[in-house]
Amino acid sequence: MIKVLKKDVELATVPPVPETAVEDTPVKESAKTTDITNLTNLTTKQLVNVDSKQSTRDDVIDAMIKDLVKDGAVTDHDAFKEAIMARESESTTGIGMEVAIPHGKSDVVTEPRIAFYISKDGVDWSSLDGTLSKLIFMIAVPKSQAGDQHLKILQLLSRKLMDDSFRENLIKAQSKDEAYRLLEEIK
Repeated sequence: MIKVLKKDVELATVPPVPETAVEDTPVKESAKTTDITNLTNLTTKQLVNVDSKQSTRDDVIDAMIKDLVKDGAVTDHDAFKEAIMARESESTTGIGMEVAIPHGKSDVVTEPRIAFYISKDGVDWSSLDGTLSKLIFMIAVPKSQAGDQHLKILQLLSRKLMDDSFRENLIKAQSKDEAYRLLEEIK
């Protein structure tokens, strides 16, 4: 699963920085940093939909981006959709086990954010194992934070989504509150 998710994460070798250089470096006040140790630090109940009625991948993508725009995390629907679709054209983000994790890095993303949809009927995402995607996590990351933030979010998600009973409980969630409580377990 990690191999599929890491496909677009660029790895770079960074030389060690002397401790004195770190201490003397001013921190930019304007940079938005998000704690990504818990999934719920990256989402809100307004970005959770437990009964998605969209029947195609593209319709789900459009609806999720609309929610991210309404949230303020994305400033331009079309530009972010272009980033999402560019990633989808590389290979499917339907990772299998009834899970899809569409993700995009773009300058129109103001801060890392996740929208989460549950499709009770499932959506054809061309998943690697042929299953329909019922749990769909859309990750939006600012292009400037792409490598580090993006990889941490994918790792956070993938660890918990390997648990069959957790996925099943999430699929069965009947309310935003119930789904959000389950998402709080992703740490």
